Amino acid sequence: MKVLAIDSSSKTATVALVDESGLIGEFSINHLRHSVILMPMMDELLKMAEVKKEEITHIAVCEGPGSFTGLRIGAATAKGLAQSFDVPIVGVSSLDALAYNVGEFKGIICPIIDALRGNVYTAFYKGGSELNRLKDVSLEELGVVMDIVKGYGEEVLFVGDGTIAYKDTLKSALPDAFFASPINNISRASSVGMMALKKISKGEICTYLDFKPYYIRKPAPLENSK
Repeated sequence: MKVLAIDSSSKTATVALVDESGLIGEFSINHLRHSVILMPMMDELLKMAEVKKEEITHIAVCEGPGSFTGLRIGAATAKGLAQSFDVPIVGVSSLDALAYNVGEFKGIICPIIDALRGNVYTAFYKGGSELNRLKDVSLEELGVVMDIVKGYGEEVLFVGDGTIAYKDTLKSALPDAFFASPINNISRASSVGMMALKKISKGEICTYLDFKPYYIRKPAPLENSK
């Protein structure tokens, strides 16, 4: 089994190849023109890893939440590849992937993605030998997130770009909190791929016709039109 993973949900465009033994290869570039660079990155990754397209068994893609434009680009790319390769798609939450980056932390893991307007996309996990989600993905005010964290009464580690935007506020309210290193705040296709392997083992796959990004919130122009 070989999984080609894609994540364009943030400012980082990232692609990876994984299998049951772990990471085969990964490219990540901080670049806003995801629609231009994703395919060349994938082609180069397959070439460098000496993996033929016929060997790919699944396409994994970050399903969201995240940048609306980035999610649409990732979804379109994944759908095109899955149709071309005749393989299924595995959608992976961006928050699951961020939590996987720091999954060995043995307390509460709280990935936060800046959703602007004082809101964040978040979920809560228990790390350690096995990463378990405690609370589903949601859009919350930062104050609500901090109250939920306090309610767990355990050590907490924040990860994701929201920790950069709101670090001072979080540290003020939760002085004992831990914060992920900058490299782990970045979305990684390898984490998307490894989480996808777990979903594949549970049969959580879909066809290119059925896959849809998980936006949570409508794009700003649609919200403002209400």
